[in-house]
Amino acid sequence: MAKPRPKSKSEDNTPGTPGTPSGPVRATGDSDPAVTAFTQALEAFHRQDWPKAAELFETALAESDRLDLSARARHYLAVSRQKVEEKAIGGKAWRPEEQDPFLRAVYEKNRGDYAAALKACSQEGREQNDERFAYLAASVHAAEGRIDEAVQALTRAIELNPKNRVHAYHDPDFAELRKNRDYRPIFGLS
Repeated sequence: MAKPRPKSKSEDNTPGTPGTPSGPVRATGDSDPAVTAFTQALEAFHRQDWPKAAELFETALAESDRLDLSARARHYLAVSRQKVEEKAIGGKAWRPEEQDPFLRAVYEKNRGDYAAALKACSQEGREQNDERFAYLAASVHAAEGRIDEAVQALTRAIELNPKNRVHAYHDPDFAELRKNRDYRPIFGLS
């Protein structure tokens, strides 16, 4: 005896059928409180009313028995909460590269914005007083092919911390310097 064929989603329009992607089908005039809350939350989200959006997404999650709606509500809730936190700490998210001048300089160098990296290194005499900035400035100068400036900054970095000699020896940014006989003593080479 053959098993009866299961109904397709388009054939199964039984009101209240759980598990279908669109959730239970409601009679006209009967609204789903989860969908209503989600819709209102989206409107608040697009108005950038983050606290209200977060509150309404939480309501949608509490009311919903639909997996697709719950997943979307969780996503938007996380974004809304993040925006609320950002607003609480001055209007933008905390990013370490914006808070720590050294991380900012490294970030700029890695992006290829050598001018911004050098500016961060030279502010307040950092490259003369802080080995990290001196080393980074040497690396930037070397990458740009400014050998004399690279040698000067690397020499200062090594004066501030002799371990920088070892770091520079292994650093590919200084490969061209290592090849030049005039600069080999910087790396402890003869």
